Amino acid sequence: MTDDRRFYRLRAPHITAGSSAVTVRVTDGEDLYLAVGAGRRRMYLTPAEAWALWRCLSEAVASTGQPPDWVRVPINPACR
Repeated sequence: MTDDRRFYRLRAPHITAGSSAVTVRVTDGEDLYLAVGAGRRRMYLTPAEAWALWRCLSEAVASTGQPPDWVRVPINPACR
């Protein structure tokens, strides 16, 4: 593994039980990698696609109401 990889992770609680992790891996000079849950839902995004996704997703999610308290935490990048 190279030092130019950064991982950002946040667990989203399920309504019934448990949680589901959302992980984004950033590798300098390459695509971003997005994984939701146990990695069954994943995709690679170019930086331009990631910005477009961010914009659309932030508007869509904001239209559903105020963010929950569990999402208001700092997310520090990890090397793994």
